[in-house]
Amino acid sequence: MMRSWIKSGAARAMSGTGLDKFVGSLSGARGVPLVIGYHRVVEDFASSARTSIPSMLISRRMLERHLDWIGRRFRFISLDELGARLEGRDGRSDPVAAITFDDGYRDFYDHALPVLKQKGVPAALFVVTDLVGTRRVQVHDKLYLLLAQRFKATRALLETLPQAEIERVIQRLESEVSISEDTFQPFYALTWELLDEIRRAGITIGSHTRFHVLMTNESRERVKEELAGSRAEIEARLGTGVQHFAYPSGLFNTAAVEAVAAAGYRFAYTTCTHRNAGLPLLTVPRTLLWENSCRDSHGLFSGPILSCQVHRAFDLVGGCRQRHTIGQGNGNDRL
Repeated sequence: MMRSWIKSGAARAMSGTGLDKFVGSLSGARGVPLVIGYHRVVEDFASSARTSIPSMLISRRMLERHLDWIGRRFRFISLDELGARLEGRDGRSDPVAAITFDDGYRDFYDHALPVLKQKGVPAALFVVTDLVGTRRVQVHDKLYLLLAQRFKATRALLETLPQAEIERVIQRLESEVSISEDTFQPFYALTWELLDEIRRAGITIGSHTRFHVLMTNESRERVKEELAGSRAEIEARLGTGVQHFAYPSGLFNTAAVEAVAAAGYRFAYTTCTHRNAGLPLLTVPRTLLWENSCRDSHGLFSGPILSCQVHRAFDLVGGCRQRHTIGQGNGNDRL
């Protein structure tokens, strides 16, 4: 409670004086257009949070509050328009914002798309291609459920093990824990038919790998396969070119960025302000938001906190947990 009270007070003070913009400019994202990232959009946050990783959820109503606040201060643009600005082909300097969603959950179609269409907001959806049209669920969702919703343990496994080893952990847990298929249903991915409808509605479709692998944990060959396979599948299924990529969980290092470049992507998006000096268009910062990221000490939506979030004023305090160099002391051929 005390931390929430301090955060609310600091946000009001900074946003009221414009200090949030100045502090945010010191975080490393100065001059970079605003890119917002979300994951799942649900009808009721409290109900969904009983079985889902809470920080991946935002309710439909809260999403509308975010978009309304951002829309009064920024002009919404598509990722292709964002790319033109990043490449210097758009000479305008007005404040703009791009909205993105990760993973390709079915609830994007049910809850996010109607809001975006109603408000006329362009957006992008990064899909995990080998889950599309199946009843398989994301590794992080299944692991979270099997570990009895212990988020720290889930994150520790996800961030340190290659996905093949995580799958073995899941198989072992499934032999000891029984979870009904109904429990997994909210985590199902979109179908290719729905994705095509979403594309025709004006949503940009980007790649998020084939299986949501964390690229810093995998071999070079596996990463190459994930990047090329995902892009080829989207292009074949939807008949559209794929220029945009989002790093799963935002994790990347030098070799991962170079692999994305070799796969032919023009733009790639992270979750921190670290930029690759040689390939800055493949390390475009995003701000990830969820239901409680902009609530004040009373549990209400806070414009001042959202202002601090979009200007990255809190980044100097939180810092970056990631290591972006190639070598991580693992003694193998991982990126």
